[in-house]
Amino acid sequence: MMEIIKDIPQGSDEWMKMRIGSIGGSSISPAVAKGEGKMRKSLLYTMVGEMLSGQKKETFKSKEMENGLTFEDDGRTLYSFMTDTEVEQIAMFRDGPNKHASPDGVVGDDGLIEIKTVIPSTFVEYKNTGVIPTDYRRQIQWTLHISGRKWCDYVVHCPAIKEIAAVVITRVWRDEKEIYILNDGADMFIEEMLEMYKKITGNIAEVAK
Repeated sequence: MMEIIKDIPQGSDEWMKMRIGSIGGSSISPAVAKGEGKMRKSLLYTMVGEMLSGQKKETFKSKEMENGLTFEDDGRTLYSFMTDTEVEQIAMFRDGPNKHASPDGVVGDDGLIEIKTVIPSTFVEYKNTGVIPTDYRRQIQWTLHISGRKWCDYVVHCPAIKEIAAVVITRVWRDEKEIYILNDGADMFIEEMLEMYKKITGNIAEVAK
């Protein structure tokens, strides 16, 4: 059953611990990769390792990723101003112990927002093509699935361009076909993850005897 967790900030230690052993928007794309792909296998080993250690793995953050976190609040403010809507921040939507989604904000009863802070060249590319990268599209659909909401505004924000025009807002609606594929792939990944965890903890117990 889905629950909404509001009382802890995203990025806090408690929030990090709640994500251990759980597929979120940032991990759904490698989780559903077909076959024995390198990214899927790496995610599997990482998540089982986190479950064993009780600690979330530290990940490398590029300058662009750090900027995304720094300017996320600015993107939210611009979105609220441009759409004349109020954005609420929450910790996450959680569907059991192994599935969650942490959007950049919720809007009313039906909407979400996902903010991507980008460099000028990436902004120009998106402004020109309007194509949402596959990983982000899957992240949006996963978040819509877990939250049960109808739409998500994908907000592309370039703070290096000092004009309000450097924000593009694209409304993305639920895609039930893709959601089915993502959920099915996530279920298979979670089953494999739990089996690996059980196998390894069993082996540790045998060695300890």
